[in-house]
Amino acid sequence: MIKLIFVHGNIFVYDIEDWSALRKAHRIVGNIIGSTSSIPSLPLKLMPEEALLLVEKELASIWENRNTASELPDPAANLEDSLLEAQQKEYRQLRKRQLLCLIDNIVEKRRSMGDHRSKEEILNDEINKSSTVTKENMIWPIFLKDPIQSLSAISTDLISSQTTTLRLVIFKDLWQRGYYITSGEKFGGHFLVYFGDPVTYHAIFIVKCVDSETTFSPTELISFGRLGVSVRKRAVLASIKNGKASYMTINWIDA
Repeated sequence: MIKLIFVHGNIFVYDIEDWSALRKAHRIVGNIIGSTSSIPSLPLKLMPEEALLLVEKELASIWENRNTASELPDPAANLEDSLLEAQQKEYRQLRKRQLLCLIDNIVEKRRSMGDHRSKEEILNDEINKSSTVTKENMIWPIFLKDPIQSLSAISTDLISSQTTTLRLVIFKDLWQRGYYITSGEKFGGHFLVYFGDPVTYHAIFIVKCVDSETTFSPTELISFGRLGVSVRKRAVLASIKNGKASYMTINWIDA
């Protein structure tokens, strides 16, 4: 079963195999929020609706690490220094192996410039000049497992309070229809809906969840409809009628 980790009100996935299963087998996309500079990386942050759906379908369970920072074991407090020391040793050895292949040419050039130190001294000098690893340029690992192993299962109540029955019903209905779904916050809605994986497909709908008794002014309807046209997506109002999900598409037709 997929393990969802509850941290400060948010749901995360840290395991790469769980991430792969969510996306490929269950059409759960989430939002990758890792901090690497070149490519997206874990952890994956899930919307409340995604997490609740997974729990309801018995595909995942929610866990929380109840340890505080002050309870962490001493080795964790020295993690940065130990990582730095290990990388300094490793890179120095790597650089030494590289320079040994070039040392004869380096020594010859140094001799021509009046440097008559021994080969070993010149080698150490070159290593010291080109093998500096600091806290600013060191490589940090991406942690995918909790070494403390102190997770406790929690109920879905904390997650349910972050969404509404309406949004959950609409999300589940769209998911059951075979769509991929992501957050629509950036486009003025609740969800973006895709025919396939967002990596290869553009969103086709911007879905805004509204109460079935909600009254809209003409200006509000026009604004939402034009928004959909401007980003080449259909603007959809979603509500619950007679206990079922109901949808209304706003089509903007130029005169």
